[in-house]
Amino acid sequence: MRAYTSEKLKTVQTIIDAWKRADIEAVLEQLDEDVEYHTLVGQRPLQGKVWVRRFLEKFGDGQTDIRWQICNHAENGDLLLVEGVDDYVDAQGRRVQTPYMGAFEFRGGKIYKWRDYLDSALLAGVERGEPLPEWTEAFIKEQLA
Repeated sequence: MRAYTSEKLKTVQTIIDAWKRADIEAVLEQLDEDVEYHTLVGQRPLQGKVWVRRFLEKFGDGQTDIRWQICNHAENGDLLLVEGVDDYVDAQGRRVQTPYMGAFEFRGGKIYKWRDYLDSALLAGVERGEPLPEWTEAFIKEQLA
């Protein structure tokens, strides 16, 4: 595991570590009560911890061998941008790997806006059991190297 010096990166790494343990409470502890979470930019955001909890419970159901990683990051004031790979085994036993970007806005040390950017068509294909395109597989390997 990487050792981060940025408090914002430490907060996101705390979320990742909690997610790997299936500890939704620890994830929610890092979020502002009024958090706005775009699980996929372009869709209506979730408003507040209650809705985020419901999403996380459904999304995480059956996930194992979680290897969610941050590969690159940038900060500007209260904004943290991360690039990484979401990587887990789903409830059907399929390895799901997708590149993503995340934007986290902080207030009082907590995340109050969270936006995930990813290719939803790619994710849907992987979830149907389709192989990753070779260029995406190469990109993921490069990111994880």
